[in-house]
Amino acid sequence: MTRRSGTLAGAGFMIASGAVVAAMEAAVRGLSQTLHPFVIVFWRELFSVALLLPLWRLAGAPRISRARLPLHALRAVLNGAAILVWYLALRALPLAEATALGFSAILFAALAGGPVLGERASPLQWIAIAAGLGGVALIVGPGLDMGAASAFGIAAALASAALFAASMLVAKLQARGDGSAVSALVLALGMGALAGVLAVPVWAWPSAADLGWLGFFALCNVLGQVFFLEAMRRADAAVVIPLDVVRLAWALVFGAMFYAEWPAPPALLGGLLIAGSGVLVVIGGRRGVVVPEPAAEPLHGESP
Repeated sequence: MTRRSGTLAGAGFMIASGAVVAAMEAAVRGLSQTLHPFVIVFWRELFSVALLLPLWRLAGAPRISRARLPLHALRAVLNGAAILVWYLALRALPLAEATALGFSAILFAALAGGPVLGERASPLQWIAIAAGLGGVALIVGPGLDMGAASAFGIAAALASAALFAASMLVAKLQARGDGSAVSALVLALGMGALAGVLAVPVWAWPSAADLGWLGFFALCNVLGQVFFLEAMRRADAAVVIPLDVVRLAWALVFGAMFYAEWPAPPALLGGLLIAGSGVLVVIGGRRGVVVPEPAAEPLHGESP
């Protein structure tokens, strides 16, 4: 495969990943009103493991070296915590606003790249970070005036973004070499275990209809992870990561279609600033600065 064809394939996989993740999050927003997000994540990961096991076997049942296992485990914990908090944000915020705040994970990762990894941000990246933080302020300000539920949702979305940023930094430290199937399987096992423990105090058995939706979530989750990993494997991160902003457009469409949600102009502008700044952070990283790569869970805003 030529470099050009690899880049095109990577772009296609990234766009496909964003589409299935956006569809899953739109459905999660509805189901989370009746089923606690911790319970949703547990069942989602349980179904995901069932779907990933055949893929893992088809790949030859590869094993993870002991040297990489601790970092895999740490990524699973960080991703699991990020998704758990993210689903709380989805329950409390409009879909588009939550998705926009989720993109701030790239900004947080760029800010932490210096003290944690010793990386220097380019001038373009600093401008992008400042613009992105301004976008966060545009969403946070009006949201805090809307009541405790919105304030909690904003705090949850930003906390999730920070956890995803930490997962990016761990992914940067992790040696490459594991296939998509085994990486996704380890993440699903770790995240499911964490969600299972936290779901005990709020446990409720899902109905038959709920189980159908949970199976749909698991399918979207697996496809999103595998598509994302294939995108990262086939093309440079600086090329494919900016395409993840397509999820914001999907979030706007799904929010309007299914929940009659129309972001206020300041929130919409803030979302565009955050998404655009995330793109510029990655583009700025091509000029001699390596941007921390996201973990296997797409940024959630899923898109974790």
